[in-house]
Amino acid sequence: MSKTPNPRALDRDEADMVEQTKALAERSPAELRDLIGRLRGRRDRVQRQIRGRVRAGESGPDTGAREKKALLTEAIARVANEMDRRKSGSKSGGASATATDNLREAVRRKAESPTWTGPDDRTADLGPSETPNTKIAPSGALHAEGMRAAISRSTGAR
Repeated sequence: MSKTPNPRALDRDEADMVEQTKALAERSPAELRDLIGRLRGRRDRVQRQIRGRVRAGESGPDTGAREKKALLTEAIARVANEMDRRKSGSKSGGASATATDNLREAVRRKAESPTWTGPDDRTADLGPSETPNTKIAPSGALHAEGMRAAISRSTGAR
């Protein structure tokens, strides 16, 4: 391949997309994702075209398609580098800087607050103590008031 790219290797849409990759600073993240997706689609289509020609046994160098693939690959690399730069650029006030600041603030607040706010006595609470109900007989008792309850549960009065 030659050192200078052949502008005729790309069609009008592809040339426009490649030109867009040369001025990425004013593009939004959504536009970058869309652009890289379209570029990858075109590159993959050219790659399938090259493989199909090789399988079909068509002879001769396929420099036009290979040059097109190389230009699209370079454009993809430019967009990917810009996306990585934006993602790792925490100094630019991105989302990762905010997350890091929030984490630092949370750690500072936790260090200032006391660790234990419960009672000084850490014994298990057994709940309220049982108070016996002395007004009724225990269930199944056969004496005193329990007798009446047992008879009413059975076949009837004796």
